[in-house]
Amino acid sequence: MPRREATKKPTLTDPQATIWLLEDHLSEDLPLLKAHPTAAVLIIESRKAFAALPFHQRRLTFIVSAMRHFARRLRDAGREVHLYTLSDTPYRDSLSAIRDWKQRTGRRTLLLTEPNDHHTMTWVQTLPALLDMQIVIEPRGLMLTDRRQFSAWATKLKSPVMEHFYRRMRREHNVLMQGDEPVGGGGAWNFDKENRKTAKAAARELSEKLFAPKRPSFAADEITRAAHRDVQRVFSKHPGGFEIESFDLPVTREQALKVLRHFIEHRLPRFGDYQDVMLAAHPTMDHALISAPLNLGLLTPMEVIKAAEKAHQQGHAPLNCVEGFIRQILGWREYVFGIYWSFMPEYLQRNALKAGVPLPEFFWTGKTKMNCVRSCVKQAIDTAYNHHIQRLMVLGNFAALAGLEPKAVNDWFLSMFIDSHDWVMAPNVIGMALHADGATMGTKPYVSTAAYIDRMTDACAGCAYDPKQRLGERACPFNTLFWTFLDQHKAEFNRNPRMSMMLKNLDRVPPAELKAMHTRRAELIRRLESGV
Repeated sequence: MPRREATKKPTLTDPQATIWLLEDHLSEDLPLLKAHPTAAVLIIESRKAFAALPFHQRRLTFIVSAMRHFARRLRDAGREVHLYTLSDTPYRDSLSAIRDWKQRTGRRTLLLTEPNDHHTMTWVQTLPALLDMQIVIEPRGLMLTDRRQFSAWATKLKSPVMEHFYRRMRREHNVLMQGDEPVGGGGAWNFDKENRKTAKAAARELSEKLFAPKRPSFAADEITRAAHRDVQRVFSKHPGGFEIESFDLPVTREQALKVLRHFIEHRLPRFGDYQDVMLAAHPTMDHALISAPLNLGLLTPMEVIKAAEKAHQQGHAPLNCVEGFIRQILGWREYVFGIYWSFMPEYLQRNALKAGVPLPEFFWTGKTKMNCVRSCVKQAIDTAYNHHIQRLMVLGNFAALAGLEPKAVNDWFLSMFIDSHDWVMAPNVIGMALHADGATMGTKPYVSTAAYIDRMTDACAGCAYDPKQRLGERACPFNTLFWTFLDQHKAEFNRNPRMSMMLKNLDRVPPAELKAMHTRRAELIRRLESGV
């Protein structure tokens, strides 16, 4: 029997070919769906894939519900849809489902948009020979970045800088541009310095009234309720169990658009000022909460970008807020995607700082005396969501300073968050948060003492630890870990000019005090498993 292979050449040799839709391609704007408007569609809820890690039950319910709603949408539009659900017990993975589809239909060709995750692409390449069939792969998906062009640029550089990429994307897609120059005058591309108001400023200027009107919420319909029942039954041991009445996520395109419109109208005008603030009473602040539907395809990146740009053009939102938001979509999101595909699969194994401390149990329970860490972990357990500063400057900061093993931290982030996908988390965690990729993404580690957390959150008030102390039982672990982290890696950081200020401050720490902090660090590491 001749060996068959998945091919990236977008040719269709079988008029009865079926489009295989993965969970993150749920968009009628997908080029493959638009190119073949009458082709049948195959959608598979793979138990094996959903059990690869202990994925949060809210995340799984969201994805399964979105897949089923999209299947219904396609059927209502006249498509033939083959849907294999978690309830179809004989078909526990995609392989068995495809075998059944092939037997039932007699078809031997699948059309597939190039997967966003590397491990999925690698696995897909094995299927034609295994199943004696043809898989035709369409390279154009929903991202704005050509992964091959990005790789040709990034792999030539020691540190491919996001800002350079972002400016190129602004020009290429004519976003916030006046000719060849950025809008606003003065040649400024980035207004991040204007987006750093503190928690105290937020407490003074914001009130419950200013956060009104409330965000759109969506009562679970029968499709979502059935998805929830299946997830609870099949993945009962996964974290984040919840009552369906608390589920209000957008699982259809119409719902996702409603969330986007609410953000543009009510929250974008304030987004920039307080995007880095963390307040207990407002855990999501003015963040858009569209990353999860965006990552599934319920929204497309350019429609999100254009909606924000239009708000500025109409005088509805200031440039610092709009630019800061667009940079997250057109800049950071696309950059992360490019970095992932430029350096996988070895990227997942990187551990430049040789970190090896096991992930503490409190990442799964929230049982720690550190108020900021506890509140972020509990929020993740309860809602499967933290905003980017909670992830980077609390959870990621602690993980980097404590020397937690990068793969374990990445797996936790991948498991717990509603918007997680392999391509999303690997660069954000291994690169940005942990600096474990050897400075491919970040030219310096994003770490800080408790002073940053005290400035940007209200978590330090009432905490068991004092953010101003770095020695003694009440010393905040972030302080002890920060200075000893710098000292541990001083030889390496000395070669990095962006670390010079931190290292000068380290040199001012009295040797006896630094020695005492190292003793305290060793004690903290020993106690991590039971909480600190």
